[in-house]
Amino acid sequence: MPARYSDLIPGAKMSKEWRKKVIGEGKNMGGATASKVEKWQRLCLEKIVKQKVAKTNLRLNHSTKKLEVVPRPSTRPDEFEWTEDFDGEFYIGKTRYLVNFKMIVGAGGAQTRSLREVYHFIKCQEAHVKKFNVHMKDTKFLNILDGDTLGNKMAAMRLAQTKATVSQIYIGDTHELKKSWPF
Repeated sequence: MPARYSDLIPGAKMSKEWRKKVIGEGKNMGGATASKVEKWQRLCLEKIVKQKVAKTNLRLNHSTKKLEVVPRPSTRPDEFEWTEDFDGEFYIGKTRYLVNFKMIVGAGGAQTRSLREVYHFIKCQEAHVKKFNVHMKDTKFLNILDGDTLGNKMAAMRLAQTKATVSQIYIGDTHELKKSWPF
């Protein structure tokens, strides 16, 4: 049976075993099943915000801090200047929400590298807000960070932002977002 919104628990309790049982339907995650995590997170977010969350090709540039549509950065000479793309976008009134879905479970070198990438992505969002604050009043970033590994590092992830951007950058898990929506 596919994962449902009713399966939602706090991100820190989402272990590798939980992910395999609930999202992977008893199968190990990876390869063809890896996209199931993002699909489940998107389904949960859509239930919370009561609308579809469209996919995007929007990325931030590490140097300029600009937000642009960049479908395939690997075809560009500055390919390493671009963050990963935002996983989703939706509007409530005039406010645009850009979404970053992540679930990191277990421990190891790959997880540590992934944590660092998430942190740097949020730091780039912070720099973007600070540089373009006049234009950012109607844009908010949602970093939906699930999994026991991310749950254990949530305090460190929140260090990526300053008090000045707390109202524009959400950093937390899906369960927390459900309780605090709208953030």
